[in-house]
Amino acid sequence: MKKYLWIIVAFVLMCACKPQSREQIAEKVGQAMKAKVEKSVNERIKKMLDGMLEHPDSYQPISTDLAIVTNNMIVYDSQAFVALRDLDNRIENFRKEFGKDTVSRAARNELEAMQAMVGVVVDKLNDIEKRPVEFEAIDAYHQFYAKDKLNRKLKRGYHFRLSMTKTN
Repeated sequence: MKKYLWIIVAFVLMCACKPQSREQIAEKVGQAMKAKVEKSVNERIKKMLDGMLEHPDSYQPISTDLAIVTNNMIVYDSQAFVALRDLDNRIENFRKEFGKDTVSRAARNELEAMQAMVGVVVDKLNDIEKRPVEFEAIDAYHQFYAKDKLNRKLKRGYHFRLSMTKTN
């Protein structure tokens, strides 16, 4: 019986000592920070919103959803996000200006410019993919009711990126 107990203990120790991936470490750090922020996030957001709202006294929180942000998320990489946004705008403008025309010289020039932009986006994605994953921040999506300039009660939602630097 002792032999089996020692085998089980050895197996548990071997499993526990397995090195963790960078993603797992980032997730653990993020979960710890998320737990730390959960208690005070609504108060922090209310303080930030006080200066932004027309009628701060009409503020009524609805919900706050927290998510972990890592450095390999494209939406939080400003250069990649700008490149994607610019490409999206060019595609939309192309549809409005040229419709289904892909033959005219102006349309072909625009398509070539968009193709170059796709190359920029792909390069940004490749750079992001090569990064070692690290915890960056906590994203808080906060929804609330508040009155606007015309005194109408509106439902709003904002994303707040709560940075967790070592100085905090």
